[in-house]
Amino acid sequence: MLALSPVLSAQGHKNVFLEHADSLVGKIINGQEARELIGNVRMTQDQVRVTCDSATQFLQSGKVFLAGNVVVKDDSVTMRAPRGIYDPNLRKAEGRNGVSLDDGRVLLVAREGEYYVSERRAFFRKDVLVREKNSTILSDSLTYYRTETRSVAQGNVRVRDSAEDLVITGSRLENWSARDFSRMTGKPALIQFDTTADGQIDTLLVRSHVMESYRSGSRKMIAIDSVRIVRSDLSALAGLATFYPDGDSIILRTEPVVWYEDTQVNGDSIDVYLRKQQLELVDVEGNAFAVSRIDTLGLTRFDQLAGDVMQMFFVAKKLDKVTLDRRATSVYHLFEDSLANGLNRTSGDRIVMEFDSGKVETITVIGGVEGEYVPENILKGNEASYQLPGFLWRDDRPSIKSPDRVEIKSVAAEWE
Repeated sequence: MLALSPVLSAQGHKNVFLEHADSLVGKIINGQEARELIGNVRMTQDQVRVTCDSATQFLQSGKVFLAGNVVVKDDSVTMRAPRGIYDPNLRKAEGRNGVSLDDGRVLLVAREGEYYVSERRAFFRKDVLVREKNSTILSDSLTYYRTETRSVAQGNVRVRDSAEDLVITGSRLENWSARDFSRMTGKPALIQFDTTADGQIDTLLVRSHVMESYRSGSRKMIAIDSVRIVRSDLSALAGLATFYPDGDSIILRTEPVVWYEDTQVNGDSIDVYLRKQQLELVDVEGNAFAVSRIDTLGLTRFDQLAGDVMQMFFVAKKLDKVTLDRRATSVYHLFEDSLANGLNRTSGDRIVMEFDSGKVETITVIGGVEGEYVPENILKGNEASYQLPGFLWRDDRPSIKSPDRVEIKSVAAEWE
């Protein structure tokens, strides 16, 4: 076995020892004394083990330039690259021209990377890919802290959850593997693809200022601040949205508003329940208000529902039944042979409206019933007078805009 001459570091770390090389040649390179090691090179420093096809060590600095099948091992960590550098003073291994690091929990791959042995920290950059459990991360750079099982990805971050077939994008991701928790910032967006019964691709897009993912126990994703939700049949705004993938539900808080086809719904809180990705129930608690826009014969009118609690039931993507409880009131416009025929205003303790093909079929009012019919000759031109307290038709319904479409298309292409 050949041992390198003692090269003590400024920090007082132990030397790198050569366990094996097929040949060793002393050289002067750029005025510095060096040794060239060729063939089956094996070196160690404390618990760190380095192997490669050939290496050049500069005796003054102690740096070792590695080439060919470079492998650096430190306890459970294995770092591989075609070329690299090992600095015994900094106890740092660098990989170049395509590097990977595997510690049994995560796999990191990039064009360049560094691993700091004493700090148990890795920094990878340029086309970074990370795999762990059911998720894959792409980014421009990533720092991995082994002791904390924490990673920080920055720049063009993409996270794919293969279990849910969704992607979260943003500019910065903090991920705590041991806690099954992550936080995305920097204009985050959640994109989920689903195939409808007729084979069409249905895309769910969610944007907010912050997104958090909890992957253990009752799995959930939380969108925080200025939340926008868009799907083919559903749009929503809220200050806070919580998604429960296992329960197929979306919980909206802080001034939530939901749109479904031509209907707008708002209240203190709104819970949306789905079955197999199809809308099944919208549950509104506190100051519940629903408005449906009717455009007929050039008239713009609004059917309205208000109460303390509202439940909207859907079957096969169509509104099937609405129940209103406590201070329940409805305003429903009438048409006969496609001609406007006034409106009915009804109130009571409870109102149940049943629909057929999206149109009201029956209205049942229970307790404290009051009703009013307004004929067309009185209603026309005075529609605003019959709007319920709290009426507001909003024009800020979120939609998938051109930049969103570009991002969705890019994400879809990346993960095919």
